[in-house]
Amino acid sequence: AMMSNQSPAARTTKNGAFVSLPVSICCWLLILISCSANASQRDADAGYARLRSWMRENGGRVNDRFGITEKDGIRGIQAFTDIEEGSELLFCPWHLVIGSSSLQDQMKPGDGMCSVVDEMAKEIRLGVDSLWYPYLDHIGGQRLPADFISEVLLELQGLLTTQDATRHLRWFDQRCDGELDGTAKQSLVAFISRASEVGMIPIYDLFNHHNGNRNAKLTVTEEGVQLLVVGDGGISSGDEIYLSYGLKTASTMYRDYGFVEEWPIAWNFQTAEGNNFAFLEFPDVVAINPSADLLRAVWQSNISLEEYLSLATTHTESLSSADLETFVTAVENEHFPTTFEGDEVTLALLIEQEGGTIANDSSDNISDRISAIRYRMAHKKALASAKLYCNGILTKRMSMGSQEL
Repeated sequence: AMMSNQSPAARTTKNGAFVSLPVSICCWLLILISCSANASQRDADAGYARLRSWMRENGGRVNDRFGITEKDGIRGIQAFTDIEEGSELLFCPWHLVIGSSSLQDQMKPGDGMCSVVDEMAKEIRLGVDSLWYPYLDHIGGQRLPADFISEVLLELQGLLTTQDATRHLRWFDQRCDGELDGTAKQSLVAFISRASEVGMIPIYDLFNHHNGNRNAKLTVTEEGVQLLVVGDGGISSGDEIYLSYGLKTASTMYRDYGFVEEWPIAWNFQTAEGNNFAFLEFPDVVAINPSADLLRAVWQSNISLEEYLSLATTHTESLSSADLETFVTAVENEHFPTTFEGDEVTLALLIEQEGGTIANDSSDNISDRISAIRYRMAHKKALASAKLYCNGILTKRMSMGSQEL
């Protein structure tokens, strides 16, 4: 979110002149904002407490050493104390998993996934009479590009086509025998963004994704599914607990989960001539055209950020200058209808507009536009960073060559 440098007691008019607001009004505004945020957090805590009790009452186990927290407006799961490697964070018996009933009878691709979406929709329609009500009541509200109207999809400027954004809707229509009404769509979106390899696992899907910092992993047993702590040293008090949703491109992550991960981010793009390029973005380092070995290391390793950066640096510096120059040229030939700076202005206006909008379909469209613009800005910024990184290596090589001469 964009932050203002103005004090709470001042605002500007359209011509830039400052207008003072009474301090008492500002205080009340701050109190209202604070109360709203605290109420939202209390609701989340209460919902999670009910869900945890429900899990335990039905034969599950939930470690008391973690809980829901919120940072920068994003909810996640945080460790309250140190948790040792190998510790069980969660156990969910098979009868609470929507989609699989045993180790031998697990969710299958295709029709099996259709059945999960259908079963979940039926349970949502049952409301409080559903066994899974404490779970299903806790997971609503997620919006994905599949929910965007056509005008909003245009805000992605071709980075995610309508065909790709609606891929899952078309899959349901072609493969699953059922109508995609409001409840079925809610179920489908929840399945896309929350399902594990065995189906829908209550509480498990509250954990956020981070390939670089993942410290928990799902295992399957005869009795049910377990979430265990992985990685050397366990989890320290105050750390967020992360899963991995898999190593996927940024566009796939955005389409299926509605966000772009922090790092590593797997970007890809195609030139007008049909040539494909890819790069992995880390803090201050970019791996251009990552090899299968590098992708495997990123996906399978539990190593420090410094080790990731070393792998990425070694890979990119091993590429020929011709390869780097080809990549830079491809980036320079990428053109968009708007600039990054123009996007910043549009985003600020939409955020201001969103703050004064009553929740309805119109407010959803504004929120969706904000999401789409943030995604295209992240893509443009990543391209600029990758180009700068390549040029840095090329400049260094030219300088070293001149010195040798």
